[in-house]
Amino acid sequence: MKIFLGGTRKVNRLPGEVIELMENYIHQKSEFLVGDAPGSDKAFQVFLAKYDCQVTVFSSAPYVRNNEGNWPTQLLDSGLKTKSNAMHSIKDRAMGELCNSALMMWDSQSVGTLTNVLDVISQGKTAYLYNWSDSELIHITDQMELDNLLLSNVELGSQAMKRLRRDKKRITKLHKSDLPKTDTLF
Repeated sequence: MKIFLGGTRKVNRLPGEVIELMENYIHQKSEFLVGDAPGSDKAFQVFLAKYDCQVTVFSSAPYVRNNEGNWPTQLLDSGLKTKSNAMHSIKDRAMGELCNSALMMWDSQSVGTLTNVLDVISQGKTAYLYNWSDSELIHITDQMELDNLLLSNVELGSQAMKRLRRDKKRITKLHKSDLPKTDTLF
């Protein structure tokens, strides 16, 4: 099983419930897909570095910012020159595609974290979301559960949906530009 790990940059430690879930994943020989950002990504990396497990670090930056276990990396070019969330979200979309499930650390404010959950659930996968504001680990297994979460976060949910649509459009354009150019005679 491949687990997409991520979350807000504002959180830099893992609570007990998340550690317990991570240990369970490790015991099940899960593979971990994690970003290179400071905050939650780095906290997951620091935790995983203590174990013998399979980890791949994803980055959309020109270089890998954090790799606490010297694991294999996956560098993804967004095609953008800015250091905005749009540049970094390409790695999140890739991890969302590759994973079976996600585990996100959320501060109740991060649109990017909510976008990742939206992306994974829209693909028929499940996600755990640790909400720091409520000190609660939420298991989201379907669209109805996600909709209930979004009802209490309407503005953030709307921003996350817009961001996910933007990301998917950008990825489609990137893929089209990778296609070989051919002359068609019709």
